[in-house]
Amino acid sequence: MSHSPTCNPPDQPTVNSPASQMGSESAPLVPPNQGLVFRPLMNVMLLSFWSSLGYFTTLFSWIAKTSQKMASYNLELALLNLRNPGEMTESISYVKSVECILSDIVKFKDEVYVCKEKWQETMRDIDSIRILLLDFHQNFERTGRCSDQSKHFIYDLRLNLIEVILTLQQCLQLHNRIYAIFRLHDLSKNVDKIARDMKTSLNFLKTNIFPKVICEVSLELLPHDKLDITSAATPCRYRLLDCVQYTQHRTLCISEFPDFPYVGYSAISYVWRGNPVDPASADPRFSIAGAEKADPISIDVLNHACMASIKQGFHYLWFDRLCIMQTSRDDKTWQIAKMYEVYKSCDLCIVLAGGVQRLVRLDEETFWIHRGWTLQEVLAPATVLVLFDWKLGRGRGRSGDDPEGVVDEVISRQSAVASLSVLLNASVVGYMSFTDSSGTTRGPAEVKIFSAQPTTYSWNDCPLWRPQRKLFPPNVAALAVAMSAHFDPDTRSYAIWQSALMRTSSRPVDMIFSIMGLFGVILDTRAFHENDRLGASIALAKEILNKGGRATWLGASFRLEPCRQLSTFPAFPRTSVAGKALVRVQSPQAGFREVSELMDSEYPYAAALIPMPQGSMDDAGYLTFTGKAVQVVPVTQKQQRLKQASQSDGDTSEPRLMQAMDRSCWEVHKESECAEHSNGTYPRAFAVLLGWFIGYYPGASPANDANNVRAMLVEEHAPEKFHLRSFFALSMKFRKSVTTWKEYTFSVGGPDLKRPDPGTTFEDEEVHEITVVDARLPIPVGDRGMVTLEDKAVRKARWAVPQRILERHYSPTPDARDGLGTPENS
Repeated sequence: MSHSPTCNPPDQPTVNSPASQMGSESAPLVPPNQGLVFRPLMNVMLLSFWSSLGYFTTLFSWIAKTSQKMASYNLELALLNLRNPGEMTESISYVKSVECILSDIVKFKDEVYVCKEKWQETMRDIDSIRILLLDFHQNFERTGRCSDQSKHFIYDLRLNLIEVILTLQQCLQLHNRIYAIFRLHDLSKNVDKIARDMKTSLNFLKTNIFPKVICEVSLELLPHDKLDITSAATPCRYRLLDCVQYTQHRTLCISEFPDFPYVGYSAISYVWRGNPVDPASADPRFSIAGAEKADPISIDVLNHACMASIKQGFHYLWFDRLCIMQTSRDDKTWQIAKMYEVYKSCDLCIVLAGGVQRLVRLDEETFWIHRGWTLQEVLAPATVLVLFDWKLGRGRGRSGDDPEGVVDEVISRQSAVASLSVLLNASVVGYMSFTDSSGTTRGPAEVKIFSAQPTTYSWNDCPLWRPQRKLFPPNVAALAVAMSAHFDPDTRSYAIWQSALMRTSSRPVDMIFSIMGLFGVILDTRAFHENDRLGASIALAKEILNKGGRATWLGASFRLEPCRQLSTFPAFPRTSVAGKALVRVQSPQAGFREVSELMDSEYPYAAALIPMPQGSMDDAGYLTFTGKAVQVVPVTQKQQRLKQASQSDGDTSEPRLMQAMDRSCWEVHKESECAEHSNGTYPRAFAVLLGWFIGYYPGASPANDANNVRAMLVEEHAPEKFHLRSFFALSMKFRKSVTTWKEYTFSVGGPDLKRPDPGTTFEDEEVHEITVVDARLPIPVGDRGMVTLEDKAVRKARWAVPQRILERHYSPTPDARDGLGTPENS
């Protein structure tokens, strides 16, 4: 907005200010009266009026100076980074026009005459400032990024500025000279008061909201020494990396915020020990004091991450290695407790699956999905992108029956980002079809960035020159379900428990601390030993149930043995800072197996049968709930075969003989028969209905699974105390009959009363990981009567092309950055 300093009608001359002749620093501003100018009437009245106008001009000068201070404190940036930035576009233009308005008012001090049109326009603009303040306060109230104290002072600032506007309006509306003389004293007192209040508010903002730079180091100096922010940082404060300084000025600049950052920012999700680099690589890297066990940080990888954040509109980055005082235990403890809030409040999460030493391709396996904390880091934020090595340009990717997702370049012919959900589904089926910006489809490209489990078959199917991979990995499918907005909260919660079970951490208790925020629970981390995963699991389950949640951890694994002290949970895996989650098994041979090999890519569907149970849990870990159940008694496999033969021609609408997943056989007894066994040698046992489970496939639901109905097998080990022994997988034809089962109340936990010593460690135990190999391949697809979705995915994945091969033939030329160049001659 631009203003001319004066507007003079041709028939009226401009009158110079007598105040200048009096030696006053300020000059009068004469309000308009139908375009008339003041003419001297009485010297006394004129002198009084000039003095009063001097106060008005002082007020205008002070407001202009204050507005410049506000601009220097980046209040505009605060507006830009609130939750609804789109709504603030008009208000931001008001902010920028304030300086123009007020500076023009100050320019008027050299003139006595101001035309009526200019006067009215100024008043309209002043009212726009009022609207700005209202919008600013309302948007600030909606954001969850500042404390109540900060919001209170922002509210006070708004009131102070409104008082400034009202005072300014009173000054501009003093048309009557006599009235101005009588109001002079009150107005001058009011100007002094609002000046003091404004100074107090702005000082608070500077001290308690606006950040200070605690670290500023040239990137050229970083590789020569370990970075340590301890001396400049204040413990228990939030810190962010300035992406603009990093990418444009090649300076690592860290800002520290007294309160939770009000600016928009991205957060990094990565693993401390990622994919190795070529020892001959000359890429400069640097280390952090106190984090020597982690991989060094590549300056180039951090530059890609900053560029990705800037391209999405966020100029700050949260990176735990840089933003946490690694040498301060107090700061680490405080930051861990705030970790969920940091990721939930970030505007974007950037996944560096291969770590911070280099970017990885989509056809490289990483350990990111095996780390415990990365689960929370991608489920808490609203938007998650994966940053990876990519030279095929911008386009769209698709896998399975899932909708297409954008593959967006970050640095041309070097890196790109894509939605985590898109790449998870691509990892589930093993491939991604890529269509470039010109509409040409390349691929399918091989995708194993989140999983590359080898097949359990004894020899490889076609194509014979490449090893076959296991598709539909449960750890990837579980995370895909947990992230999908298409599933209800209970289904996503079930997938969270599954995902946590297949991950690992340096401290077993972190496997609970890393997911508690996802359930809206905050446990006292100091109350548990670092190895007390059992106690933390009970505490988290109790809090979930007390809040009205469901026991969605039931059936997280149907094939893992139940925990002996907490049987509603599977046996807890062995955890470590590196590697995968392993569990001890005795069959088919003693040793350790990867947990994901004993899981299924399934999820519960409550609408098809029943939801997961609700209830309560006591301090011993016994879950008390009510569910539909039927009493069962054990039979031998020989008895089972005889009974099945005799009942082959009978009614098959109700299950009579069932085999549990631990291969034990059970017969359903009617109520009249149950009394005979209540005092017999067998302990009471029940099949308790759990729900309807279906397999996961990107963008579709497979309909060929015949054993969708699942039930728990619980046995009584003490009066009215049960433990979970195994599970049943029942045919879908029993769906109607199981709903007629009678309801019982159970208390399930144990059966062992003694808990393991939390101080026990397994660091010196030798780990022998075993792989179970299937002796036979499945029947070829061509011999089947029905081709399933999984069959189609397997067939396509076998012929997926490694990314490096596609890039060798179809990499964009420098002159075609948005499309793909012509294939090179092979």
